[in-house]
Parts: sequence; structure tokens; C-alpha cells
Amino acid sequence: MVQAARLAIVLIAAFLGGCGGLSVFDSGVTASLEDPGKSARPPTPPNELPVAHATVQAKLDAHAAPRTLPRAVAQAAEPRGRAYLFRGIAGLIYSLGMDELAQRINRTGVQAGVDTYLMWRGVANQAIRDYRRDPQPITLIGHSMGGDAAVAFAEYLSAADIPVSLLVTYDPSRFADDVPPNVQRYINIYQSLSVMGGGNIISARGFHGHYASINLSAHGEIIHINIEKADGIQEQLVAKIVQIARTPAAGQGEAVPIRYAVPAASAIELWDSGVAVTAQAGDTLQSLATAHHVPIWALTQLNAMSEEATLAGGERIVVPRYLAPKAVAYSPVFKLSLGRP
Repeated sequence: MVQAARLAIVLIAAFLGGCGGLSVFDSGVTASLEDPGKSARPPTPPNELPVAHATVQAKLDAHAAPRTLPRAVAQAAEPRGRAYLFRGIAGLIYSLGMDELAQRINRTGVQAGVDTYLMWRGVANQAIRDYRRDPQPITLIGHSMGGDAAVAFAEYLSAADIPVSLLVTYDPSRFADDVPPNVQRYINIYQSLSVMGGGNIISARGFHGHYASINLSAHGEIIHINIEKADGIQEQLVAKIVQIARTPAAGQGEAVPIRYAVPAASAIELWDSGVAVTAQAGDTLQSLATAHHVPIWALTQLNAMSEEATLAGGERIVVPRYLAPKAVAYSPVFKLSLGRP
């Protein structure tokens, strides 16, 4: 039944997108096919954008802030690691945000390459060889079926006893596997109303890492075919990748899994997980939100309480957190990056 559903998704997307993501002539994939001993290389971006994309970009740039990396990224010293990114079905049409993200990661000094989701196993075999030769932090990121592939990649590495520092899925399908226990941090950015995606992936037995699943269904400006292009979200992910080498995966306190839906008028913040704090006599959700520098809506969602709820002394309250200094949050003013360096 699951296989049939997956096949249906493939056929629908192929019909809509012309099967661009299925082509083995993708520049990143071709590099892997020509020389299996080499890691996949990020494709060379086109010299100019298609007319339609250029027009959209011009309108967005007219009211958008300059694209700069967060200060935490700019000041990071010699980040290390390897990042493997995967496009979804019709990826050469709808997953070009993966190429832009890979370029931004490469500019930090972390090695990043892009492939179609169908190629994940060959890339994983090379990743295992590279890690055993020279262990470095591993980041896996995928959009749509590329997200499913990234999870499968993590499972493959788990069987080889290799850790994954960060796993990120952009609107994966509803049939993706669970997050394996070798993943230290997992972030899911999805649209619960998405037909092509909508996957709210859960963790597998034995998973004890940091987990955050972020539902953007209230942000109507973000849909399945542009979710991976959102500039501010990319900036936050790049900041996390740079910080991996100098930020321990084990933060203070228990790593509490968090799932939350970002309100339409609120900035999109990619917290790493939650942490339990103890309410003192006289505390309210508002006072805790102020003390921990988080929006009140996050506490009401994570604790299933109203803003006016009375807290008892000693009560356990979950608060969202970052494991490193806060990255730039994504402004509700929508901005896309369309594959331009």
C-alpha cells in the first residue's frame, strides 16, 4: 500500500514537472556516475535566471533586506564537515533551492554537494568511505522525496555505526521512515496541508537526540515547491551547520522533542529542541516566555495551555531552545532565493 502511494506521488509529480528530477544527466549526478570514487559536486549554476524567475526575484528584492549571513556564521573559525543535499521529484524544476543552499554552505568552508533523491545510496557509500578515512561532522538535507532520501541515508549510516550531526527535511512525504538513533539533531520544516509533502516524521525507538518539527501551514506564502527557497530559513540552517563543530550535541537538561505550528504573523524560528524548566511560585507562561526570550505562543503550544493558565510551584514547563547563539529568524515578509549565487 505504501509502495503504491509512493508510486502515485512519483507519477503525479512527473506529470506536473516533466520528470526533471529523474534525469541522470543532472550535473551533480553525472559527476558521481563518471567517477564513483569522487564525492558528488554541487552543479554549476546557470549564468542567468529564466525570465519568469528573474521577474519574481526583482519584485522580491525591491522590498527585501540585503542577503547576508548571520553574524555567527561570519565570525565562525574554520568550520569543518560534509553536507549532502538531495532534490525531490522534478528536482531540476522545483528543488533548485537545494543548489542555492549548497552554494551558501560551501562558502563557509563546509563541503556540500547536491544530487537527486534517486542517487542517495551511491552517495552514502562514498560518505562512509570518506568518514572512515577522515571523520568530519555529517549534515543531511533533502526537499520533498529528497527529504525521504535523506532519512534513508541516515538509516544507512546508522547500520555502519556512523553518526549524523544534523538531519533536515523540507516537506518530506508522509511515507518517509522514522528518524534513526544515530542522528544527533533533527529538524523538519513542513506544510501539514501539502499534498506532495506534509510529512510530520517521528523518531525511531532509541532516538535520544534533539528533535524539532515545524509546521508552516499558517504561512500561505510558503508552499511545497518553494519551501526550500525561503532565504531566512536557509540562513538559519547555514548558521547551525557552521556551529556544529563547536557546539556540543548534548545541551544542558533533557532534550525534549518539540512540534509546533508557526502563526501567520510570527517569525519562523528553527529551535533545536525543548528543555524542561521548573515553574516557581508566582510564575506565569508570560513571565517564563519573557525570562527565556521566546514568544508566548510557543509555550502555549508546547505545553497545551492557555496564556492565562495558573502555574503551580514545581510544575514542569517545556521551553524551546537553541543549542548555540540564536540565528536570524525568518521574517513574515516573504522572500525567496531562486538559485542565484
